[in-house]
Amino acid sequence: MSFNYLKKKLLKTLIILPIYFIAFLNSAYAKENSLMLMITDKTCLYCIIWEKQIGKIYPKTEISKRFPISRIEVKDFVSYKKYNLKKTDLTPTFIFIKNNREEGRIEGYTNPEMFWWQVDEIIDN
Repeated sequence: MSFNYLKKKLLKTLIILPIYFIAFLNSAYAKENSLMLMITDKTCLYCIIWEKQIGKIYPKTEISKRFPISRIEVKDFVSYKKYNLKKTDLTPTFIFIKNNREEGRIEGYTNPEMFWWQVDEIIDN
């Protein structure tokens, strides 16, 4: 191997490495700053049904990679100050947060088809 060949390889590496590093930081930042916040209650029948129908499969979906779920009890939501969100007493409520702002919300739960349709409407905008 010639010195020029090694010099070119090193130069390529020095150019490409920062690009990969920035892409990695951007993807890590996006994952940290987006989530689906579920306002729930232990006694809420619709929350229990959602957990049985959707809750077990949600973590396995592509959507959960973009919006990982974080559950919070409705009684604790009143004092939940991490995001500036409109208060709700309705359970379940699903709030999609991206870059520290609300992207959309689903209030209530009826069935899986309606839930996924509403999710698609929120995340496709």
